[in-house]
Amino acid sequence: MKLVEWLRGEGKIQGFLRDLLFVAAVVAAISIFSQATLGVWTPMVAVESGSMHPNMKVGDIIVIQGASRTEVVTWEEGEAEGYTTFNNPGNVILYRPYGKEKLTLTDQVAHIFLRRPYPPDKATPVIHRAMAWVDAGEPMWEGGPEAPFAGYITKGDNNSEIDQNAGQLLGVVRESYFNEQMAKGMIEEVGAGTYLDHEFGYTFIRRGDETYVIFGINYLMPVHEDWVIGVARFRVPVVGYVRLLPNIIGNEIRELLS
Repeated sequence: MKLVEWLRGEGKIQGFLRDLLFVAAVVAAISIFSQATLGVWTPMVAVESGSMHPNMKVGDIIVIQGASRTEVVTWEEGEAEGYTTFNNPGNVILYRPYGKEKLTLTDQVAHIFLRRPYPPDKATPVIHRAMAWVDAGEPMWEGGPEAPFAGYITKGDNNSEIDQNAGQLLGVVRESYFNEQMAKGMIEEVGAGTYLDHEFGYTFIRRGDETYVIFGINYLMPVHEDWVIGVARFRVPVVGYVRLLPNIIGNEIRELLS
């Protein structure tokens, strides 16, 4: 009771704490409402690149409906059914590339202001269109390699290549390194023959007796259903720059210091 009475006082500290508690309560209420209605705790993401231009532009805020609350319609299905979103057939999805965990606010603040690198086993989610669904063993594109597991073929509306064909093989992984990382529990299998190295952020694929390290958006593998965070429902222009401003300022400061 004494704490409550103290918070009701007229001092500057009490006023600041009351404002802080009010903001926290509002954020909590929005998050709970979002989870109840959309199925996600944080329903809005800011567009950071031009890969979906002109249907989504840098600085737009995109409202996401959680994957558990809806079904994904691919470009192929949307074209057949006459269903479009953001000016093209099918749904735009938000997904975790290679199944990596999302960057947290702490990760982003440390990167911007303390110049720390992003954790290698985390990544910014990608917001691209679901073009098609492939089952394990089906070619991911005409004449392309077989899908190691079932999932979505994805592409940015402004990109010339699908995500699964936008990357490169960097080389063959030493078996001794692979086995050491496996023994340490630093390598996790995220799909049939596909692995993530949580220490350095490498992505590996095993083909026969060899293991390759790959680089790209979501190279040589479809987007696993479990990696999909949600479906884009509508956009709010420009407002996302508020979210992107710290990154822009941080990049400018780093450029000046270097």
